[in-house]
Amino acid sequence: MDKKLKLLLDDLRNYKDRLSIALKIADISIFEVDLQRQLFTFFENSDSIFEKRGDDIIWEINAFSELAPEAYWNAVSGYFAHPEDAYAMENAFRSILGGRSISFEARLKAGNTSAKWCKVDVAPVLANGVPQKMIGIVSDIHHMKKRIDFLENSVYTDPFTGLYSKKRFAELCRSVLESREDSKCIMMVIDLDYFKLVNDTHGHMAGDEVLLSFSQHLSSAVRKKDIVARFGGDEFVLLLLDVTGIEIGRQKAEEILRLQDNDYGVTKSIGISMYPDMGKTYEELFQKADKALYQAKQKRNAYCVYGEE
Repeated sequence: MDKKLKLLLDDLRNYKDRLSIALKIADISIFEVDLQRQLFTFFENSDSIFEKRGDDIIWEINAFSELAPEAYWNAVSGYFAHPEDAYAMENAFRSILGGRSISFEARLKAGNTSAKWCKVDVAPVLANGVPQKMIGIVSDIHHMKKRIDFLENSVYTDPFTGLYSKKRFAELCRSVLESREDSKCIMMVIDLDYFKLVNDTHGHMAGDEVLLSFSQHLSSAVRKKDIVARFGGDEFVLLLLDVTGIEIGRQKAEEILRLQDNDYGVTKSIGISMYPDMGKTYEELFQKADKALYQAKQKRNAYCVYGEE
């Protein structure tokens, strides 16, 4: 072999090795697609992200190359994208075939591998204005995304019960009420009677048991679209959406009062208000439900609708 050619090949191998090491350190994979032939031609460092060799991915994905264009891209999307994120992949294909670069985040897999969050940057290679190839970079952002989700959940949810936080409940209520001018909603403020006595007599572990049990029962007593939150301490709030009238609030309050949440004699007091009859904002509804709660607590284990004895 010619000495210069040998040196050139050695340089290329060294370059490839350095590139491979750099991609592994950065958790990045690079791929190339021949758009005209519908073939993946290159997939480097895929095993770091998908735990599957690039050659195996190319072999599996190129089985679709004889399909008609629309069927081909649907098959590629199904191979790589989590079902809930298929729209992101389809949007990327449209951009590339239209000659435009795009970046997106989605949960990706490689056939039968587990899906993980990735950031994808793809660009077309044009010839006379026509996309000939697609070159992309896949970055592993799974742990970063999970961390962000954890931080967001810590703001939006109560860490002990898993219900919405006071702040998030207020945000959701304001948003929901603005979009429901023609429907009725019911707000309920719920306070646990004798809760402090349980803490003082049986200890805080018993109090935690009561809170957790009630929060679980309360979640089970409402629909998925209703909004439930721990407002603080032993106080809970919920918003029943799209109800027919105040009678629904009475029925739900009676159901909640009948819940057997604990063995410590803790009961509930409930204040009720209704949108839009008793208020058209979150603040008005909460204020009136809170006043009704004050009346209910005079009796204990009871509910009261705002404006009624």
